[in-house]
Amino acid sequence: MNETTLLRDAGPEAPPLSPTARSAARAALLAEIGASRTVRGRLRASLPGRRLSLRLGAAVVAVAVAWTTAVVVAPGDAAPGRPAPPATATAPAAPGGVDLVAAEAVTFPVSLDPVPQGLTPLHSRRGGIARYGSTPPFHVADYEPTSLVSGDPDAAGAADPGRVLLGLYPEDPRSSEEYGSWAEGDPTGTATVDGIEAGVWREEGVVSLLWERPDGQWVWLAGEGRQARTETLVAVAESIVDRPQPVGLQFGLAPAGWSVGGYEESRSLDLVSDTDPDLLLRLSAVGPRYDGTIDELLDGLPMAAPVETVTVQGRPGRLALVEGDVGTPPSWTLLGQLPDGRFFRLLAPQELTREQVLQIGEQVTAAP
Repeated sequence: MNETTLLRDAGPEAPPLSPTARSAARAALLAEIGASRTVRGRLRASLPGRRLSLRLGAAVVAVAVAWTTAVVVAPGDAAPGRPAPPATATAPAAPGGVDLVAAEAVTFPVSLDPVPQGLTPLHSRRGGIARYGSTPPFHVADYEPTSLVSGDPDAAGAADPGRVLLGLYPEDPRSSEEYGSWAEGDPTGTATVDGIEAGVWREEGVVSLLWERPDGQWVWLAGEGRQARTETLVAVAESIVDRPQPVGLQFGLAPAGWSVGGYEESRSLDLVSDTDPDLLLRLSAVGPRYDGTIDELLDGLPMAAPVETVTVQGRPGRLALVEGDVGTPPSWTLLGQLPDGRFFRLLAPQELTREQVLQIGEQVTAAP
């Protein structure tokens, strides 16, 4: 279970929790910073009432990207021109500790131009590190109705614009079940995308395309509802441009020698230590429909020390040291608020100091 799923299924937006459910939610949250965070099997990625599904190989996603004295991201993942935090924001650690360095923006490698009307993308990157699966890194963009992404109740009654799912792979995704984003069986037809023949799968309410680009990357594209027409989906396929776009959350400061561990549905972003893969730094945003308080986000967590009231980006925040599982040390949980009103959560190991956790929180941003 990733934190997004946890917040959706067992968070403050859900019905009141039973003691059993609360205990399970607490255990799942603590597991986020432990060594056993891989979830396998077939998970539904459909919107309520929809039938299109994805097999997701890992709930906590990963990508192999090197971080050195400054954060360096793989080609296509860095947004040029993003200003670095001021030099005073860096936090040299004590001898043997962790240093913080300026981070470049993490981006999704392609865009749709234009984006289908009424849809907003949620970006994910998975694979690349053994603990999260054996596949090379790959990308998935889920273009969902904007009203669902924003949580705007005024837009809920608008006409359903459908849904588009885009997967970008370094090889034929049918080569591994861990990719999990393709229609099953043989194609039911063919279509032409930018002069290239693509396989077409047609099911009830769903149309999928699969083709190989000239650069050797494979694209899987699926449409639901209003997007589930071959000609409509071909037009979307031909609108794919190699223009990176920033993912939903960003670090401004990051530990030196840590790698981007991946991102999930533009709502969480992981960093993993290159030398100790059990060390995880996770940034995640609470859903826009959450109407509880910041303190309720800590309900039920076993504290190793009293919760501290802090200021994060000029707004009230909370810093907590949470007890680990048996045999594991406590870990940091920092709660802050983004300019758009959403709360964010930063999970960090005790290898980072209290001051470093706060400095990282000061530099958290959300993509427009």
